[in-house]
Amino acid sequence: MMPCRTAGSKPGRCAPHRLPALLLGALLAGPVTAQHAAHGPALGKVHMPIPCSEAAQALFDEGLLHQHSFGHDAATERFRAALQAEPACAMARWGMALARLDNLFATPDEGAQAEARALLTDAAIPPAARNAWIAALADLVAPGRPWPERLPRFAAAMRDNALANPRDEEAQVFHALALLMAAPADDALAAAQQEAAAILEPIWMRQPEHPGVMHYLIHAYDVPALAPRGLPAARRYAAVAADSPHALHMPSHIFTRLGEWQDSVGANRRSADLARRSGLVNDELHARDYLVYALLQLGRMRDAQAVWQEAQPLLPRMNRAHLGGPYAAAAMPARLALEAGDWAAAAALPLVGSDRPEVAALPRFARAIGLIRSGRTGEAAPEIAALRQHEAALRAGSEPEWAARLAAQAAGASGLARIAQGEVEAGLAELRAAAEAEEAVPKDVVIPGPVAPLRELLGEALLSLGRPAEAEAAFVRVLASEPKRFRSLAGAAAAAGRPPLAIARYRLLLAIAGDADADRPEIVAARGVLATAR
Repeated sequence: MMPCRTAGSKPGRCAPHRLPALLLGALLAGPVTAQHAAHGPALGKVHMPIPCSEAAQALFDEGLLHQHSFGHDAATERFRAALQAEPACAMARWGMALARLDNLFATPDEGAQAEARALLTDAAIPPAARNAWIAALADLVAPGRPWPERLPRFAAAMRDNALANPRDEEAQVFHALALLMAAPADDALAAAQQEAAAILEPIWMRQPEHPGVMHYLIHAYDVPALAPRGLPAARRYAAVAADSPHALHMPSHIFTRLGEWQDSVGANRRSADLARRSGLVNDELHARDYLVYALLQLGRMRDAQAVWQEAQPLLPRMNRAHLGGPYAAAAMPARLALEAGDWAAAAALPLVGSDRPEVAALPRFARAIGLIRSGRTGEAAPEIAALRQHEAALRAGSEPEWAARLAAQAAGASGLARIAQGEVEAGLAELRAAAEAEEAVPKDVVIPGPVAPLRELLGEALLSLGRPAEAEAAFVRVLASEPKRFRSLAGAAAAAGRPPLAIARYRLLLAIAGDADADRPEIVAARGVLATAR
């Protein structure tokens, strides 16, 4: 067992891992098919000097190249090959442990954390310059505290590492990544994101093909106020790392923020196609969810339905331990029903068997809205109750942002139900408060956009009550954070108090959704208004 130092401890012996030796052996075993980065796929360029042999160094760099684009399986293979080339190469174990955590912007499952802990144990200690890397990651996966509470400590450790090694650009990159992982959810200024971007932008000037720099810049700018600054990295990343499904998908985070739907469609089609050829089911499902969302904003319901139909054979093979695939699989049918205004289909959505409350809640919310909007308000109560149960489970599991999102959805559905039952003012007040609460929770990286924004539902309720001025204000506010959103733009046009304003908005809708299904009610209404205006 290796001597080590973890944050807040004295030098000594690492605590023994609890995984059986056979399981740890399985993690370290496996075929070695690594290829030198210079002759391999288009993934960019990266180099991080480690105190290991030349052969291990080359394989480690290949692993890091894949890791920076969240190609975790390929990264694990390369890091494992580096360890086989030099069994004493502790940083190869560090790489395997990092890759095992999967998407670093989500909470890893307990099994992955346990495997990462095992990999960081029983390895020879590297020279002091690399000890901090292992200590910081070991502390991150140490049990005893909820994952969100560990992230600030990890960011602080990576900051110390970066300060101690100012010329090590990988230390600076991982410091920026840690800042993004630990960014406070309730910071309207996005201070952590701006700090991370300030670290990464100069490095990008020096290393224009570094995949991690571009990847993490996109995450840093994935907030409404900063999104335009993310376009250069978004467009460059997909070109530099063209053989990474995740790199092809990532630009759509910025495209979605800006309402650049055609660009998002192209990015996610390419990502889904490459993920399918690579056998990466969760990556393909995640790209397809973003693709469905973009197509719906273009009014292309039939194309969006086809994307979902093509995804369904993948569902038995998705990795249910990771959020991206299961969330996408539950979100796509909910989006299709709600954005089409097909309330009967929304009310009849099948429930999802998942031990992830945020996934199981998706059809519950859609069913509640569908039941209320189709005149079956009394049947929505069990769905709202289920949403609140899922919220409680998320709070108990230390997932406050997801819990807040579900609490807002439950309150929003409750408000709609009260409006339908004649408690108009009380229902509107509850729905308004729910919309405020939903908008206070930042978008999770797994979500392209809400399945139905609560403020949009508020606008539609106000419009149906004959209160167009209030409805218009609600739709305009949605469009401030969700630019060029189809239903909100159509609602803002329908609610416009002056004909010239309605005409301008309907023209914009038709310009954005030029290839929309001709029978979409919003498109029919737009063409009718414009024909009359002539």
